[in-house]
Amino acid sequence: MKLPRGQLGGAIKKARNSKSLTQEELAELIGVTTEHVQQLESERRNPSVELLLTIADTLDMSIDALLTINDDRVQELKKMINLGLNHCSARDMEVAYATIEAMREKEGYDAENEGEVRDKKEKISS
Repeated sequence: MKLPRGQLGGAIKKARNSKSLTQEELAELIGVTTEHVQQLESERRNPSVELLLTIADTLDMSIDALLTINDDRVQELKKMINLGLNHCSARDMEVAYATIEAMREKEGYDAENEGEVRDKKEKISS
């Protein structure tokens, strides 16, 4: 499973900040270097399963909370995208849609929704 960019690192950073911990303090608690924590939060590095468990335990979080998209953030992003689209030309919206489709194809979105997407494409092109 591939998480959206910024998801895991953002969740770790948010949880660390909510505990009023510095990167140095978290690093010491989980037994890694400060640079390692910085790389985890910026997603230049992914944690091992063991380290992920240690982080979750240290920050009093479930693994699920670290790996699940925050619904508030999703809603905020949808609003920002919709506001942006309100100021786009028809051509700009076509480019935005093509970009989204390219990202989905690259990420290999789930086949369960593929029929729904195909139906929408057919409606748009007819």
